[in-house]
Amino acid sequence: MTAHPSGPRRGMPEAERRDYLLAVAHDVFVQEGYAAANMDEVARAAGMSKKTLYQLFASKAALFEAVVTHHLAKLHAEVDDAGLSLEEALVRRLLAPAMLLLSTPQMGLFRLVSAEGGRYPEVAEAFHRAGPGNCESGLERFLSEQAAAGRLRLDSAKEATDMLFGMAIGVIHIKLLLRLRETPPAEQIEAQIRRAVAIFLNGCATGA
Repeated sequence: MTAHPSGPRRGMPEAERRDYLLAVAHDVFVQEGYAAANMDEVARAAGMSKKTLYQLFASKAALFEAVVTHHLAKLHAEVDDAGLSLEEALVRRLLAPAMLLLSTPQMGLFRLVSAEGGRYPEVAEAFHRAGPGNCESGLERFLSEQAAAGRLRLDSAKEATDMLFGMAIGVIHIKLLLRLRETPPAEQIEAQIRRAVAIFLNGCATGA
């Protein structure tokens, strides 16, 4: 298991204490799997009592969702694309989530969900609700707005969102999920996103 300090520092602010606990819990879930992980182990690894842990999170499912929400929170950050071309706005809206979703900690969560989501639907639901589902919804809203403004021709913003995400990170993500490659450098991810955006706009942009 990834090494952590023996426990939260005395007097640690509540927000830092929570971040520390969720980092420890992330490692326990990823390394042990959802089924095998238990609250006793998380409490022990975090250097706190099980009673304290249960005061913060009523169940393992609640703790797991908190871990996912914490680790994927950056997916929901506001994107400042004022003054950017449509192409650059799309690149910016894809690059930040791609860098997060393809990172090592997040791939650990993806593998856990892929392995155990069938037996534990709450695992897959929590992951999608806290992360990729909301991320795609943000892009979908943006594409809908651009279509309404006459800059894009779209039959379905949802379908376009799925296709754009697939072109941008789909192949890389699958290979990482299967451990067939290492996380590519940022410039390679950006180059792939730019190619995907160019193809997308070539088929959907109106030129308006």
